[in-house]
Amino acid sequence: MTLHAPQFDLARILRDTSVQHVEYHSSLSSTSTVAAELLGPLLGRAPAVVLADEQTAGRGRKGNVWWSSGGALTFSLVLNANEVPMAAERRPLIALAAGLAVRTVLADIAPEFAFFVKWPNDVLTGAQKICGILVEQQTANDQQGLIIGIGINVNNSLREAPAEVSQRATSLFDLCGQSFELTAVLIRVLQQLDLRITQFVNQPRLALSEVNRVSLLSGRTVTVLSGDATISGHCIGIDEDGQLVLQTEQGLIRCSTGIV
Repeated sequence: MTLHAPQFDLARILRDTSVQHVEYHSSLSSTSTVAAELLGPLLGRAPAVVLADEQTAGRGRKGNVWWSSGGALTFSLVLNANEVPMAAERRPLIALAAGLAVRTVLADIAPEFAFFVKWPNDVLTGAQKICGILVEQQTANDQQGLIIGIGINVNNSLREAPAEVSQRATSLFDLCGQSFELTAVLIRVLQQLDLRITQFVNQPRLALSEVNRVSLLSGRTVTVLSGDATISGHCIGIDEDGQLVLQTEQGLIRCSTGIV
């Protein structure tokens, strides 16, 4: 059974969040691809959201495809980078801010389940992924924009997904056995995202402490594929620049990017 997403309440989104424009489509290839294509006009109305009931070729890190069906919450938030007072080397923190925002909302909706942020850009419950995040920096008309692509499995059932996906992912519907109003979930995520980005700018130690408190990898022995290197060690946590800190036989190693 496919659970199709309802029509979003665009007026409510604009009323209850800081978003100034919603670029809405019932179906498109990827919200982040469209956000990049329309970046110039969207930056003129930022913060802006590209929103779709369904995307057919959602993008993840390293060119991976984000599998989704009707009922998933898929959107990209476009911000003017000049309005986010964060040094370029600390921009990886934005993915963590987004992860923390989504994790907070999911924990409020389904408090009986434990949700964790998995560095650098996922939210999981148990060993199953429920949200993927992709943050990109793009330039249009000499203006730099940040595109925060977020895909959350809300009302879609992962039981329909290919086996390699269903074993590693889940949705709120699969966890709770009920559907949720997507407009309400989106508004809560956007509100939390505003709060978390502001927190990382103004209260970075507090924000980092919260991320490490709900980090899936902290305290575990992990292996990170970073470029051509494979790094294994005991995960101490995430540092002030958003890097994963590992205690290895060679000493402390900080990973700025990688796949765990």
